Amino acid sequence: TFGASSIEERHLACGDYKGNLSIYDLGRADAPLYSVQGHNGIINSVDGIGGQTVGYGAPELVTGGRDGCVRVWDPRVREPVVSLEPDEGQAVRDCWTVAFGNSFNDDERCVAAGYDNGDVKLFDLRTNTLRYETNVNNGVTGIEFDRRDIEMNKFAVTTLESKFRVFDART
Repeated sequence: TFGASSIEERHLACGDYKGNLSIYDLGRADAPLYSVQGHNGIINSVDGIGGQTVGYGAPELVTGGRDGCVRVWDPRVREPVVSLEPDEGQAVRDCWTVAFGNSFNDDERCVAAGYDNGDVKLFDLRTNTLRYETNVNNGVTGIEFDRRDIEMNKFAVTTLESKFRVFDART
């Protein structure tokens, strides 16, 4: 994703099979500008938002991995600013997709995550709470807000077997 970089910088953030999160300057791709061990195993999804791109909040990245964790990263620090992990003893589900939304001012921001078992979870980063969760009965392959830089309105969830659902996030 280029979501956490400015238009002028065009820094690409990506994850790899070993769980590393890296940010590259495409003008000099010989070495990453930022690299950190983000997950235990493959990073399935990366999304970015913030800073000059939307005009609000810090530039941040969110990653979802095979270890079932969803982590929010600020590229200015080496540790995740938020780490949403399965509880001790709880079955670990593979997080396939993540997306930012509700970023309409400096305080608000949400993360939506989709899992291999059909779970969809919406996390409020301001209050650090789980705002909504449901199961769509099939592996979630994609999740996207209608517009990430306005108050939450709708988000779409795509699943295996070519199914999709649209959720009203206002209710």
